[in-house]
Amino acid sequence: MLKENLVNILRTLQRERVFLLGSFVTLLIILGGLGFSFTEASEGGSFLKRFGEGLWWAVVTVTTVGYGDVVPKTSEGRLVGVALMVGGLLSFSLVTATVASIFIERKFRRERGLETLKETHHILVLGWHHDGETLLDQLLRRLPHTARVVLINQLPPEKMEGIRAKYPGREPLFVWGDYSREEVLLRANVRQAYKAVILAGRNEGETAAEVDQRTLITTLTLKSLSPKIRILAELLRMENKPYLERAGADQVLIRGQYDSSIMAGALASPGLYKVVDALLNAEGFTVWAVDVPSEFQGSPVKTFSDYLKNQHQALLIAIFSEGRALSLEDLLGDEPSSIDEFIRSKFVETGMTHLFGRAKMKFQINPADHQVLGPHDKAVVIAAQPPNL
Repeated sequence: MLKENLVNILRTLQRERVFLLGSFVTLLIILGGLGFSFTEASEGGSFLKRFGEGLWWAVVTVTTVGYGDVVPKTSEGRLVGVALMVGGLLSFSLVTATVASIFIERKFRRERGLETLKETHHILVLGWHHDGETLLDQLLRRLPHTARVVLINQLPPEKMEGIRAKYPGREPLFVWGDYSREEVLLRANVRQAYKAVILAGRNEGETAAEVDQRTLITTLTLKSLSPKIRILAELLRMENKPYLERAGADQVLIRGQYDSSIMAGALASPGLYKVVDALLNAEGFTVWAVDVPSEFQGSPVKTFSDYLKNQHQALLIAIFSEGRALSLEDLLGDEPSSIDEFIRSKFVETGMTHLFGRAKMKFQINPADHQVLGPHDKAVVIAAQPPNL
């Protein structure tokens, strides 16, 4: 990473002709040394000695340090000194201004979301809507501090700067642009990302069908650029869910799909609603997913559950695991349709014959005490903090 950044800086310096300016300063110093040698011949000594002193004097003069240990005595030598002073002042001013402008431009482009990122193993958040900040809050709370989040949207950079400033030390990165376009995703280094979240943000005048269509196109583009990336996508219309799953989305969430259930629960039992609301909003205790440690694999659920409760004040409520990867044929409908053919053609064009990373999810809520834990099982627990196992 350090080597790559150094190479990029050197290329930028070369593009801005900083090396050319440096070469001019070097030539100026050599010419000054030669001028000193010829004009101060009356001082005696060999030519090489005078040239060495002349180089030292030229460096001190060009950099405006002016030690005064070596100075020209003749009028001609002083004229050489004047030329060095003027040339050095102009040259170093240009070099300083050019280098400063390079770093200022890079900072400006990064803040405006125009810089190409070099992050790896990061999470992409594509799009934005009124719940975007809530999602970001929860995401940063649940992710390890080493994980980086990249926001890709077309919000004004000033607004994004204000959002990023709320998370000192963990500022999400920002890429400005239409997240459904390949070149924008490449600027976010999508090929090195491992997860992506597509938000169903609606622009002014857009219909729900148009928003879902953009989500579908974005999913296909993500999978074509990075077949192994895991995608969580948000939709506005339930009838579009099968198409998105066929396109490669690992999880699909329908906006508002749980609203009716929560409202019914609130009417039937206000206390139940308060509990669900606290868990979902991470007010104190919330839900976490943890890996089952190797020492508990092959043991009954009760053994692990007792350990979590006694050692971590965590309540085990479910077990889940992922099975074999799904093939493309598993996802396409039994009856041929135009959208199935469109999805198939896109994967064929990119050389993808199956959806890497897609897997069948098996889960069990409130597992039996005697159930044996497997090597790929994960536990869902309620706790104030994720148990450090």
